[in-house]
Amino acid sequence: MSRSLVLLLLALPLVASFNLPSLTGLNPASAVSGVSRVCYGPSMQLASPQIAKPKVDVGQQLGTTSPQAEGPKTATPKIQPKKKTQDDETPMYKVILLGDNDYEQSHVVTQITKIIPSVQKEEAIRIFVEAQMTGSSVIIVCTEEHAEHYVQQLKRQQIYAKMEEDKK
Repeated sequence: MSRSLVLLLLALPLVASFNLPSLTGLNPASAVSGVSRVCYGPSMQLASPQIAKPKVDVGQQLGTTSPQAEGPKTATPKIQPKKKTQDDETPMYKVILLGDNDYEQSHVVTQITKIIPSVQKEEAIRIFVEAQMTGSSVIIVCTEEHAEHYVQQLKRQQIYAKMEEDKK
């Protein structure tokens, strides 16, 4: 029995280094009697998990030697992709006044300025003269819905216009 007591006393520090909860509270006297008691009191220490340390410094890249060996760092601007807006994706349309010899200048100029509020009187006169000389003239470039609306409103006044997609 003394042999097992000696072995137990020698093995106890080794077992305690493993922090096994069932063996750390082992009493040598109880081991002799064959009954083991586990003591869950303040004397028992449980091992907490350790976080592994990285082998490489967090800011250092693999394969580089040391920070002193690197040259001076220059700031390189990061290129960000251009954000698409709704205007980039919306197709634009041209409203084109068609020239006709039956038009009266005052009627056409008045109706263009009434129907299309962004067109001033001087610009409407220039558009009318260009349409009469060349056969057509661009009044405005706008979204499809606005272009359809302007063409319909001009047609109600017997002013002929068409719309076509603006190729950029």
